[in-house]
Amino acid sequence: MSKHKQHIPYTVLVIEDELAIAENLVLALESEGFVVDIARDAKSALGEVSQRPYDLILLDIGLPGMDGYSVLRQMREELQLPTPVLMLTARSALEDKARGFSGGVDDYLTKPFALEEVLMRSKALIRRSKLLSDTAFVLNFGPLRYAVATQLVTVHGQEVKLSRKSLMTLELLMRYAGRVVPRQKLEDYLWQGDPPSAEALRSQLHLLRKALHPYGYDGIETVHGIGWRLID
Repeated sequence: MSKHKQHIPYTVLVIEDELAIAENLVLALESEGFVVDIARDAKSALGEVSQRPYDLILLDIGLPGMDGYSVLRQMREELQLPTPVLMLTARSALEDKARGFSGGVDDYLTKPFALEEVLMRSKALIRRSKLLSDTAFVLNFGPLRYAVATQLVTVHGQEVKLSRKSLMTLELLMRYAGRVVPRQKLEDYLWQGDPPSAEALRSQLHLLRKALHPYGYDGIETVHGIGWRLID
């Protein structure tokens, strides 16, 4: 395991009821310079995230009292937390992954997992989150305008409300403005290369098109066998 320290002390909340797993995660994360807190049940977890901001949340599904899906729903819908969430669980069925992603999880890792992989995915999620939240510039393409810092999207000057995954999809397409974004690059950006189903990416593109269409934009072009691009 690398002993390279983070230059910025990013904060992580580990929500895990099995003490041995939680302690191993804490040791691994702290060895990389992260500041880590532990919550061993849903009530403690929701109390922690409502009192202080975190850069990343590691969330187990099988929690006592209230499961991880319910915690995720409260964080996303009631608390409106944009914090990236890496779900850690023994459940490997496709339905479980789909439920997690549709509820707002950013990445999914099944137990038993290698601590090295947890660290790699954690760093990637934080990097991606910081890119979305800290970059103070505006992307423009045709009638589309995306203020990255505030995550405000407008089409012909009208504000468009998009889901988290639709925002990420649109951002990557706009960064490539007019060029083709390959399927693999989009899947890597949205799900770390492990989409919940074969049709997950097409579904995301459909949802994005559906959201933009009423505002007069139909410029997401499918380049068959390769990927997608924005056209003006």
